[in-house]
Amino acid sequence: MAFEDLGLILLYVLFLWLPGGLLGTLAGLRGWTLAAVAPLLTYAVAGLAGPWSDGLGLSWSVLTFLGWFVVFAALAFVVRRFAGAGLVSARLWPWRAQAGVVACVAAAAVVSVYAIGHGMGGLSTIPQDWDAAWHANSVRWIADTGEGGLYAPSALNWYESATGVFYPNAYHLVAAMVYQVSGASVVAVLNAQTVLIPVLLALSVVALVRRFAGRAVVAGAAALLVVATGSVYDMLWRGPLLPFATGVALTPVAVVLVLDFLDTRAEHGLRAAVRPGFVLAVAGAGLICVHSSTAFGVVLFVLPVLAVRWWRDSGRLVGEAAALVVAGVAVGVLASVELLGAGGSGSSVPPVDWKADLTAGQAVGELLTWQHAQPFPQWWLAILLVVGLATFRKLGELRWLLAVAFAFGALFVAAAAYDTWWANDITRPWWNDRWRLIALTAIPLCVIAAHGLGEAQRALAALAAKARIPSGRLAAAVGAVVVLGLCTGGLYVGRNEERMGYNTGDGLTVSSGELAGYAELARIVPPGERVLNDRDDGSVWMYALDGVRPVAGHYDGTLTGPDAKLLAERFNRYDTDESVRAAVRRLHVGYVIVGRGFIRSWSKRAPGLTRLDDVDVLEQVYRNPDVTIYKINSDPELG
Repeated sequence: MAFEDLGLILLYVLFLWLPGGLLGTLAGLRGWTLAAVAPLLTYAVAGLAGPWSDGLGLSWSVLTFLGWFVVFAALAFVVRRFAGAGLVSARLWPWRAQAGVVACVAAAAVVSVYAIGHGMGGLSTIPQDWDAAWHANSVRWIADTGEGGLYAPSALNWYESATGVFYPNAYHLVAAMVYQVSGASVVAVLNAQTVLIPVLLALSVVALVRRFAGRAVVAGAAALLVVATGSVYDMLWRGPLLPFATGVALTPVAVVLVLDFLDTRAEHGLRAAVRPGFVLAVAGAGLICVHSSTAFGVVLFVLPVLAVRWWRDSGRLVGEAAALVVAGVAVGVLASVELLGAGGSGSSVPPVDWKADLTAGQAVGELLTWQHAQPFPQWWLAILLVVGLATFRKLGELRWLLAVAFAFGALFVAAAAYDTWWANDITRPWWNDRWRLIALTAIPLCVIAAHGLGEAQRALAALAAKARIPSGRLAAAVGAVVVLGLCTGGLYVGRNEERMGYNTGDGLTVSSGELAGYAELARIVPPGERVLNDRDDGSVWMYALDGVRPVAGHYDGTLTGPDAKLLAERFNRYDTDESVRAAVRRLHVGYVIVGRGFIRSWSKRAPGLTRLDDVDVLEQVYRNPDVTIYKINSDPELG
């Protein structure tokens, strides 16, 4: 990657960790919990403040964000003064172990940045799949218009709808600020955050292991394994599912915050619990602002912990359940706008049904051998998982993770192997998408596999002690990690780098010739006009890249308005059909563009955009091998 790519990544790190880190510090967070929760708190402030600002008529910008950050910081300060520190006591790892975990997280970051950045071919490479254009257009819309509402970016595609389409936008609000400050392209901004998603997950699992008094070697190994498994990267090339993947990466820290809240209440009383309750409420709302489906993922992560806790001490159940209800109400109040939008969207958008093309046995096999959508299993991860399961009793306070893995694994098998009504219903919160579910399953499985590596290290340490080797435990830990890296070829970095190249490259959907066409549109299209385009040929990118508004602003044609639909079906009848000419006037269409590539191999040209050379009113004003641009000359109302 170029030097400016690394600079942009560092700027994104600053935007994610600095505001949330300051807010978390004011609220009393420390150590690994602070490092893992800081980005979530940043997303929480942005995700809540964006729609609130829009409702108040405030334009979204860095200054707007800073104003709201001051409000949240003041609240954190007041809460801390009222409740006191009330920090839950926890055992610390020795300094050498801490340093080892830091080194593992740093190595995970290097692997993540290299596999993703190098696999894509640099941050300026356009992701060629479905969701990327939506995220890029949303970021630019917020930056250009200052509209931070939950329905605002949908005006680019669903402008004929009275309400627009809901989408949680914390991810886009933060990205819009990075875009405004950096001066980089929207594409580079998207990709700069993408390389950090596995790092967010690595920090989350370290904080999780740390909170449950796990061994440092397990925490460090878990950080390495989550950046080795292909299921994490599959969220980043397929789609890419950037807000969802960000929510997945931050989900484990919710368990840490729930336990901090309950344990502070138990150790220090109700007043002290206000502080972690405040953090839990803000962070919980932040997860919903990042992606609505995280609410379901958090429930499946937290329920096993609570079940174990209340089974051991049933006297806790009533009081702690009531406390969690209060915290849940606080989350609901903070994220009420997002929850109402998600509820309305869920009822108005038809469910998705991905074809189930595996048997149940094949699905289970892919889970246990880490072979989903891969030609060969990730054998070393499978071996560590077997060791981890065989020594499961030694996992200590983290044994509840097996229930989490089973729950998400069962949902994955249902989505991958069954095309029944019940399978579709139980997996609907994740769009019946097995790729999303296996990524969630991989998180607890990585910790269990890391425990397997920890047990191997324990055995090596015992042998070193018998041989009276100085610093035998440290040498065994370093040796185990080094062997893991060597056996996996650098944590499968080559394999994952290859995966990240699946949906990049010139011409899959958008080619260099088409990019030249969009740049030409930016030079010739007057402000306020739309360009008629085929929603399947990649031209939906013209706005994100060059600020030109298309008629079709996204690949998704669901809920398309009557005028846009009419033009897609019958524009080539412009000479003889008054209804077509009227639709052109209403939408202020002055130019037409037709590109070569398509988003899917089975896509076909929209009927209304065929045989355009036979339309008398069209003048061809630009052409290259990949794109043709026409100007509509006959209607004086279009200027």
